[in-house]
Amino acid sequence: MKSVFFAVIGLFSLGAVAQTYIDYDDGSTYTLEPREEAYVTHEIVFVKREYSSGAVYFSVLSPNVKRDYVETPWDGLQPGSHEWCKQYIPWSEGYTFDMQTWQRACDTNGDGVYDEDDDGWQG
Repeated sequence: MKSVFFAVIGLFSLGAVAQTYIDYDDGSTYTLEPREEAYVTHEIVFVKREYSSGAVYFSVLSPNVKRDYVETPWDGLQPGSHEWCKQYIPWSEGYTFDMQTWQRACDTNGDGVYDEDDDGWQG
């Protein structure tokens, strides 16, 4: 009975495989295919190929230029600027990097509101 239970649980867990995706600075993303490898580095990466003749060749791995998400339009506001702080709605997206920026750059007194009591307020 226990083995049947674990077999059923094992079948359900196969469907719960998470996808890996990469966010780029320009706002675009790339989702890795199953068994696709990703290397995050500023260094040159080499691929090693060994042949049955005993020869070994190294070739440079080209950076990935594929994207599966196109950049969304930008409103022109720099995060942390006075105008951005006035327009940003705290917690509207959950606890994101924008929310962290708002807490550090806008709500400097920690009262949950961006107003004249904060350091960056410009009227």
